[in-house]
Amino acid sequence: MLPYFRKTDRDIAFFEEYINPRLPARLSDMHLHITRPCDTVHVSQEQIDKDWAMQCGFRMDEKDLAVYMQTLWGDRTVSVNAFPMPIRGVDLESANRHLKNLLDRESGNGQLRIRTAELAISPDMNPDACEEMLLRGNFLGYKPYPDLVSGEKGADIRIPDFLPDAFMKSLDRNRRAVTIHLPRAGRIASPDNIRELLELRQKFPDVRIIIAHYGRSYNTEVIEAAWREMGDDMKGFWFDCAAVVNPAMHRFMLEHLPQDRIFYGSDMPLLLWHGRRTWENGTYRNHVREAFAWSAGLPDSEEEKESYTFFLYEQMKALLDSTYDIGGRTLAEKVLCTNAENFLREVGV
Repeated sequence: MLPYFRKTDRDIAFFEEYINPRLPARLSDMHLHITRPCDTVHVSQEQIDKDWAMQCGFRMDEKDLAVYMQTLWGDRTVSVNAFPMPIRGVDLESANRHLKNLLDRESGNGQLRIRTAELAISPDMNPDACEEMLLRGNFLGYKPYPDLVSGEKGADIRIPDFLPDAFMKSLDRNRRAVTIHLPRAGRIASPDNIRELLELRQKFPDVRIIIAHYGRSYNTEVIEAAWREMGDDMKGFWFDCAAVVNPAMHRFMLEHLPQDRIFYGSDMPLLLWHGRRTWENGTYRNHVREAFAWSAGLPDSEEEKESYTFFLYEQMKALLDSTYDIGGRTLAEKVLCTNAENFLREVGV
């Protein structure tokens, strides 16, 4: 358990006012990371020190997850799609085997169900062995990550550098999915990313390509630029909203893309602190109550910090506001639950 994770009176009041009356009875979280401490022993302190998100905590086992889910969402039934934390130093093969064991023993009963998982892959893995595990474990698909090649967030590398064609071919043969965290500073608006995404869809038409974090669009400037270049081509992908809080981003995606191709994602355990996010000139700033190294220079007063609720509550409120404004409770239930359920049913996992 993260030592700072604690539900306060402010959290209870915020949940009851803004979330509980509108939150569906079932939730589907399509983007979170289950990674046991024993599989992270080779993650260096240097990696942690240069990554604000990792400083917040990147280890979470299934028992921790159950506590977080119950604390956050109460008596809701939650199904999740999990993958290991795909960063250098994590024993991905061990983490993948652990997820397979969880999938094997999940009965589907109870408040929390680890419904599906994606196999974390790196280019140095054997594609045939990964495909065998994919099928034997009935994984939804693969979870590659640029950091496994570059060691740097937003690095200027190609998508095929961390997602080689050999892995896409196995997904295409088996009609499975891949969740892609885009590289490059331009995020989804990068012309190279756009070209490579469209090439992937053309070469591997039976792979369901899920683009994480709305294409790393945390501000509308990025997605608007991508839309100008892609237009309707963007509608051929699926998107999760993990780590996105900006209500304008949710509204843009719901108004421009097929609403059944948008999934809820929490990105646990990275965002379990109390805080909010502000946006300006295409960038964002996180504000937080907890004392992290990256938050030391923030101007937030103690009074402001005490007013903060769970960051994931801020995300959920923004998502509920947008879905209810556009399509009412029906749309909220789609984005938070039934889109994922239907997607998994179609894939056959």
